[in-house]
Amino acid sequence: MFEKGEFIIYGSNGVCEVQDYMSPAEEEGRIYYVLAPMRSRGSTIFSPVDNQKVLMRKVMTKDEAKEFIAEIPAYDDMEIRESRTQEQQYRQVMQSGSSADSLRLLKALYKRKKKREAAGRRITAVDEKYLSMARDSLVNELSVALEMNVDDVDRILADRMQLEK
Repeated sequence: MFEKGEFIIYGSNGVCEVQDYMSPAEEEGRIYYVLAPMRSRGSTIFSPVDNQKVLMRKVMTKDEAKEFIAEIPAYDDMEIRESRTQEQQYRQVMQSGSSADSLRLLKALYKRKKKREAAGRRITAVDEKYLSMARDSLVNELSVALEMNVDDVDRILADRMQLEK
């Protein structure tokens, strides 16, 4: 079990703080986490402690975060499938809770965005949605792990990926 006050990754919701535990009367004996997602301030997630459907893991440590940032340029971008299955692929990456896969997806979507802009076209709504989700997920996890401001981590991430802000 995760401890109260601990930050975890909760599937595609990204970083969440474990605020409390509860046991609903209608589900006697079953314990739930009360989670506060960083991405959706003010909302609450209730998840069974023994949930097997959604990946839950601890946020990376400070040392892991520093190593991850140092290795960012070495990560290849993800190969994106044909358009009919793209959103499914994006969703699977975000649900996996893998920081490395989120980074690879972010790199691929950023390249797609730049390519479309160079051709005078806009990024698709689906690509924009998952670009934002992947970036938020990484920035939030790294900011918690490094105990830094989200904006500062966003700048570091952009710099390491050599992105234009």
